[in-house]
Amino acid sequence: MIVRTGAPDDIPALQVIEKKARIVYAALGGFEFVAASPPIAADRLILGTTFVAEVSESLVGFALSQPMDGVLYLANISVLPDASNRGVGGRLLDRVIAHARATQATAVTLATFRAPPWNGPWFRRQGFTIMPESEIGAGLRAILNRHVRFL
Repeated sequence: MIVRTGAPDDIPALQVIEKKARIVYAALGGFEFVAASPPIAADRLILGTTFVAEVSESLVGFALSQPMDGVLYLANISVLPDASNRGVGGRLLDRVIAHARATQATAVTLATFRAPPWNGPWFRRQGFTIMPESEIGAGLRAILNRHVRFL
């Protein structure tokens, strides 16, 4: 597996990966809307730093991050269902964390669902914890407020 920085030419494939990765939500009661939503917008992929995972010259996953509130925000991490449980997500997360260190970000933050095993429980196994309210910056607060309204 190769993990590299994404390129503009990767965007259509990343949108397909993200859409296919969300199919698993269709089987979870109350989460069907996630599987039915449109793919991530190309401008979001351009504005952040994207790392892609390749296996045998095929893209199988990506992680999108962006600076926010003095930290690095992990906006999306998606892996094709056929490639899950093979360490792809872990390798992508490692690359995001390395990028945070290289850019001197003080932390990596994210917003995720608490229950599905590939969301909150997976990130907790990777060492993430719930951020105290007092440490949530304006950018992350806006994302969380949007999630409360729309998710």
